[in-house]
Amino acid sequence: MLRMKKILVPALLAIAALAGCQKTDFDETVTGESLGTFTLNAPVADAVVALNAATPGSTVEISWSAAKPGVDVLPTYKWVAALKTNGTLETPLLEIASNNSGKDAKLTLTHKQLDDALKGKGIADGAKTDLIWSVKADNGSTNLLATETRNISITRMKDGATAFILLGPATSGDVTAIDPNSTSQTMKFNWTKSKPATGGPAMKYKVLFAERKVDATGAVIAVDWTKPLIAVDADNSGADSVANITYKAIGDSLTKKGFTNQEQPVDLLWTVVATSGSWSQYAEYVNQVVILREIKVFIVGSATPAGWTIENASRLIPDPRFPGTFFTYVNLTGGGEFKFVNGQQWPPAPGIIDWGQDPNGAAGTITDNGESNIAVATSGVYRVTFDYSNKKYYVQTAASGGIGGLGIVGAFQTPGWTPASNVRMSSLAPNKLIVFQTMSANDEFKFHDGSEWDNGANNKARWFGPETEGGSKLIVDGGGAKNVKWTGTAGLVRVIFDGTDVKNLTYNLSAATEMRIVGNGMAGVPDWDPGNSPKMTYLGNGKWELSLNLVGGKEIKFLAGNAWGAFDYEDAGSGKIRYDGSTNFSTPATSGTYKVTLDELNGTVVIQ
Repeated sequence: MLRMKKILVPALLAIAALAGCQKTDFDETVTGESLGTFTLNAPVADAVVALNAATPGSTVEISWSAAKPGVDVLPTYKWVAALKTNGTLETPLLEIASNNSGKDAKLTLTHKQLDDALKGKGIADGAKTDLIWSVKADNGSTNLLATETRNISITRMKDGATAFILLGPATSGDVTAIDPNSTSQTMKFNWTKSKPATGGPAMKYKVLFAERKVDATGAVIAVDWTKPLIAVDADNSGADSVANITYKAIGDSLTKKGFTNQEQPVDLLWTVVATSGSWSQYAEYVNQVVILREIKVFIVGSATPAGWTIENASRLIPDPRFPGTFFTYVNLTGGGEFKFVNGQQWPPAPGIIDWGQDPNGAAGTITDNGESNIAVATSGVYRVTFDYSNKKYYVQTAASGGIGGLGIVGAFQTPGWTPASNVRMSSLAPNKLIVFQTMSANDEFKFHDGSEWDNGANNKARWFGPETEGGSKLIVDGGGAKNVKWTGTAGLVRVIFDGTDVKNLTYNLSAATEMRIVGNGMAGVPDWDPGNSPKMTYLGNGKWELSLNLVGGKEIKFLAGNAWGAFDYEDAGSGKIRYDGSTNFSTPATSGTYKVTLDELNGTVVIQ
C-alpha cells in the first residue's frame, strides 16, 4: 500500500537552490546596547510564492533566529524586500514589522496582505516580481541586518482555486486488470471540487498520470507534475469533478508511451490539476494505481463444446512466457468450424473483435477484416494457440505423436521422463483434462503437451509443474516449476489438470483404486455411510459400473474411498459430472433395480 504523498501547491513555497549572500551597507558596528548576529530560516533561498485569489486568508510565514539582545533593550524586527534588479535593501520596496508589533522573530502575512503591499507599489495583477529580502533588527542604538540575503519570486493575485482532494480509486498496489480493447468499460476517477476566486474563470480539471519509480532505498521518486506521462480531461470537456476513462483509451495511451508489453503491469501515480484562468491548483495528494492490460481471448464455433453460443465460449489461457500468446486444450469436432473473439458477445458490441483465417494470407494467419472461419477436419483433443502479437494461430493435435492435447511425463514411464511417450489425457471440458495412470509411491511427473523438451517458441512444447513444492497451483514452463509428486500408495492414480480458471491453473491427484455409491437412495444401505456403501466394479479406461436397488426420489453421489474426504463426483446436469461439492444426483422417480455407469474419462453418468 502506497502512503499518499502531499503535493506542494503552487501557492506554497517551492524549494530551489541556495542563493549567494548580498552585500549590504547596514551598520553592523555594536554601539551602546549591542545586538548579536542572527540568521534567516524561512522561506528558503529562491523560493517561489504564488498568491491565490481564491484563498486570500492563506498565509506565508517568514522566520529567522532571534538576535541576542544587549543589557536592557529587546530588538524589534522588520522584513525588508527590494527589487532583485537595481533594487537595494537600504531603500527597500517593502518594509513590514514582524508579528507582535515587531517583537517576534517571524512575520505571518496573508496572501491578501502581501498582495495589497505589492499592489501599493504599482505591481500589476498577476505579475511576477523577483525580490531580494532579509530582516532588520533594531534596538534603538543598533541597526543590524541578518547575515544573509535571499531571493524570492512573488506572483500577485489574479486567478486562484481552493484546495481539493482525490476520492477514488483509492491508492493501492493491487493490480487492476482491464481489457485494453473495451470501449464500453471505464475506470472512474473522481475528486472533490475546487472553487475559483470570486468572479474568476470556471474550473477545468485534468487527470494526470506518471510512472511510479523508486530509488535504491525503496523511496518513491518525486514527480514533476507539470510534465505528466499522460493527461486526460475530466468529463464534460473538463468541467466535471470526475473522469470516466475507457479501458481502450488507457491501454492505447500506455502503449503510445512505450509500455508495449501488455502482459506486464504498469505501476502508476495519479493526481488531478484544477485550472482557473492562469492558476493551476494540484490535488492535495497523489494515489497509486497498478494497471494490467488483460486481453481476453475466447474460442467459439460449431467445432467447439459451446457451439456458436457466444455466451458459452471458453477462454484461452494467457502464456506468460510469450506475451500476447493464448492457448487452450479443447475437444474439437471434425467437420465443424471455429473462430476467436475477445469477449462473450458478438460484434458490433462495443469493443468486441472476432478473428479468423485471413483469406488473403497464408494458412494460420488471423485477421478481423473479412475473416473466414477456421475448419476442423478430424475430431480430437487439440491445443489451439492464438498469437495476438504476430497475428497467427496454431491448431495442433497429438494424434500423430506431435504437439497438442495434454499428457503427463515422469518417473512412472519406462524409460522415465520421455516426452515422446507422453501419456495423453482425456478432455472433460475446455482446459480440464483427466487420465488414469499406475504409479509407485513418490513418483514425480509434469504435465506436458509435446513430444520433446524444446519449448523455445509459442508453437512448440509447453509443460507445467507446481509453483511451490507440494502446492496445487501450476505454472507454465520456466525453470521455477517443481515436479508433481504422488505421495499415496502404489496403484492406479486419477490425475486431473484444471485450467478452467485461466489465471489459476491447478491439478488434483487421488487414488483410483475404488469407487463407491453413497447417499440415501439405495435400498438396504445405510444413509450417507461411506464405509458401508457398495463398491462399483472398475471396467478399465476410467469406467465404473454397478447394478443395485435404488429408492425413487432420493439422492446419491460417487466417492473414491471409504470415508468422507476422498475424491467425489456430483451432478453437473444433463448426465455430466463435476467435483466441486455441488448438487447430488437424483435417483429415478420409480424405485427398482438399475445399472449405474460412471465414465470418468468422458465425464458422464448413466442410470438405466
